[in-house]
Amino acid sequence: MNGTTKTSHISYRLQEHIEMRESENGVVAVSPFFPFFQVTISRLSPSLRRMMMMLATTTCSARWINTSIIEAHEESMLATFYRSLSCLLQHQMLYIYAGSEDSTVPLATLIPISAYIQHQWANIQTDQAYQMSRFAYVRRDEDGNRYVESPLSHARIRLDHEIAARVIYQLGTAITPSELIQTLPEEDADNVTSLLALLVMGNFAMPTTHEGRLNEANDEALMHWDFHDLLFHSRSRTGRHNNMLGGTYRFLHQIPPQPAIKQAQWPVTIPLFRPDMDRIRSVDPGLTTVMEARTSQRDYGTRPITLAQLGEFLYRVARVKEVYDGGESGDFTRRPFPSGGASYEMEFYLTIHHCEGLQSGFYWYDPLQHALAFIQEANKDTERLLFDASRAMDGDDQPQVLITLAARFQRVSWKYQSIAYALILKNVGVIYSTMYLVATAMDLAPCALGAGDSDRFTKLSGSSYLKETSVGEFALGSKSTQTT
Repeated sequence: MNGTTKTSHISYRLQEHIEMRESENGVVAVSPFFPFFQVTISRLSPSLRRMMMMLATTTCSARWINTSIIEAHEESMLATFYRSLSCLLQHQMLYIYAGSEDSTVPLATLIPISAYIQHQWANIQTDQAYQMSRFAYVRRDEDGNRYVESPLSHARIRLDHEIAARVIYQLGTAITPSELIQTLPEEDADNVTSLLALLVMGNFAMPTTHEGRLNEANDEALMHWDFHDLLFHSRSRTGRHNNMLGGTYRFLHQIPPQPAIKQAQWPVTIPLFRPDMDRIRSVDPGLTTVMEARTSQRDYGTRPITLAQLGEFLYRVARVKEVYDGGESGDFTRRPFPSGGASYEMEFYLTIHHCEGLQSGFYWYDPLQHALAFIQEANKDTERLLFDASRAMDGDDQPQVLITLAARFQRVSWKYQSIAYALILKNVGVIYSTMYLVATAMDLAPCALGAGDSDRFTKLSGSSYLKETSVGEFALGSKSTQTT
C-alpha cells in the first residue's frame, strides 16, 4: 500500500434537528419531528459521554475522536464508540463530512436515507483506480443543493463545494487518487482523498479491477438492470430512501383535486350498446373457464368486431357505475375494475381500424355516458399507432381496435407521494387483466402490448405529456375462428 485515507479529513456531527440529552449513564438522541423517536446509548464513561454530547454542537473529526479516546486511556472503547456512531447513522441522525476540519464548509456531506446503511470505513489506496458506478447520478433537489444519489446506496451525498463536482466528473473514467490529485493541483491532496472515501463509503464509486472495469460490470444480476428501472424500483419502494411515501395529500388546500371524471373536450355523439348484465351473468362461462382459456390473440376474423360488441366490452370493463362524494378529496367513482385509492385516473382512447358500424378514426370513451366522442379521422398518426401496435404484437395483422390507456397523472399524485407512477402502472396491469377476462368471455381476440409512443398519442389527443399521456396499449378484435 502506497497510502490510505487520512482520518483527519473525515468528520461527524449530529443532524441539525437532533437533540442530544445526557442520561444517568449515557446519552439520548431525540428526533423531535415526525416520526418521533429516540436512541439511547448507555454505559458510557464521563469522557465518552462528553464526546458524544459534543457531536450535537461541533463537527468532530475521526482523528480527534481517536486521539481523545486514546488520551482518556479508553482504547478498548474505540470500537464501541464507533458502533454507537453507526447506530446514530442508521437512525438517520448523523452526518459524515469530507474535508479538512479547519474548513468552514465541507467538500461534501454523506446523509443517510435508510436504516440499512452500513458504516464501513473506506481505505483509499493511492495506486488503485476508482470509478463512479453507472447507477450514480447528480441532481438538484428542491432545496437548491446538488446531490449524488444511487439506487445501490442507502445514503446520498450533498455536494457542498465545487471541487466535489469536479472530482465526480473526473471519476467518470477509471482514475487513481494520484492521477486525480494531479488534475486538481490547487487542491489539498488529503481533501480529495477524503472525498473519494466518502463516495466509496456510500457505494457511489468503487475500485476497478486490473482490467479497468468495475465489479458491477461483471455482476450478472446488475447487468440485467437498466439504470432507470433500478432507480424507479428503489424510489417507489421503502428501504433505500427517506422520501415521503404513500397517501400524504401534499396538495390538500393548495391545488384542487382533479375531477373524478374527465370533462369531455369533444362532443359525445355516439351512444354505445348497453348489455343486459342479468342475461350476461346467466350465459357467461365461469371464471375458471375464462381464466384457463385466456390467451393473447394476434390474428383476426374476416368479419371485424362490431360496434355492439365494442359497446358491451367497454360497458363491462370501464363504465362508471357510481359517483360519490369524497369530501375534501372531491368526487370518486366506482367502476368494474379496482384502482389504487379509487383514483380511476385512466382514460380510454380508441384507434379504430376496422369496426362494423363505426368510422375509422380516433375516439375518446366517456365512461359516465357510456358513449364515444369522435376526435380525428384516420390519418398518418393513427396509422402509425396501429403499425407500432402490430410490431409490438409481432403479428401479421394490425389491431381492429387499439385501446390506448392514458393516465391523468395529477389525479394520483395529488394524494400519493413517491409511489404515484408505480400505482398508475399497477392500475394498468389491473385493467389489462380485466380486459383479457372480458374479451375471453365474449370470445374476442385480446392482446396487451408492452410499449407505445406517448408523444404521438399527445399529438392525436391534444393533451399535455405532463398531465395526460399514454401508459398502456391493448389490441382488440374479432377472433380468427369463432368458438361460440
